[in-house]
Parts: sequence; C-alpha cells; structure tokens
Amino acid sequence: MAAPSVDVGQLVIQAGDIPLSGFSRQSLQPVTEGPVTGVVAVFGTADGTRLLGETIVLLPDAAAARTALQGVVSTTESQRPGSTTATVPVGDRGVIITGYRVDGTASTMLLLSQGAASVAMDFRSPEADPVPADVVTAVGVKQAELLKAKLG
Repeated sequence: MAAPSVDVGQLVIQAGDIPLSGFSRQSLQPVTEGPVTGVVAVFGTADGTRLLGETIVLLPDAAAARTALQGVVSTTESQRPGSTTATVPVGDRGVIITGYRVDGTASTMLLLSQGAASVAMDFRSPEADPVPADVVTAVGVKQAELLKAKLG
C-alpha cells in the first residue's frame, strides 16, 4: 500500500501556531524520493536566534509511522548525549527529547506519529534560553491536530 496522496504543503502548521513571537515560515520543500513522500519546513525569527525545523514523512499506514518513529527516537537519543527523553500526549505517540546543547545552541526535539505520518520537530534557540517543553508540546498538538484533520 502506498502513502496517502495529498498536497504535503497543506500538512504543515502555520507560523501563527507557534506561541512565540516573531516566527515566520522561511522555507517549505516537498520531498519525493522513491517511495518516500513528505515535506520539510523551516520556521525562524528574523534575527535567526530561534529556529524550528520540521520534517513530515507519509508512510503506508499508522503501523509503519509508529515503527519509523521508534527508529528515529533511538537514533536521536544515541546522537544526543546528556539529553532526557519523555513521552508526551501528542498525536498517536509523542516523545520529547530535551537538554541537548551544542556550540552555544539548545535543541529540543519533538518526535510524533499521527496516523500514517511520522514527524520530527527540532526547536533551536540560544543555549541559555531553550524553548520551553510546554511550548514544544503545544506546537506538536497543533501539528497532530492538523494531520488528523487532513489525513483522517
């Protein structure tokens, strides 16, 4: 079975869904490589101090999306020493990875599955001012709700 056929650009949240001031969408790039369909979006502030990079991949079904999520969580944990992982009530399954800092930057990742979609959201900010986990979770909820509405 193939991934759902949709306009992937319609699956991404809007900058106004990010409850921090100054965010705008900087790029939106559909991804179609072999059987993989999805989209990569980048949001950021005008001064570049805060960024949100988001990747949504559409898979054949919810089971495949959950399996992909598990793989991404394992890989991300191994690449982020010193970080903390916790489940969050976002989508069908959500995982937040906090506490990772490198080169003066803090990164908080939210990984989730919603239906046939697997999503990775990476919030970057100055090391001394990480994006709060409740803000990350709120943005993830908006994204999961949009995916549920668009994909069923």
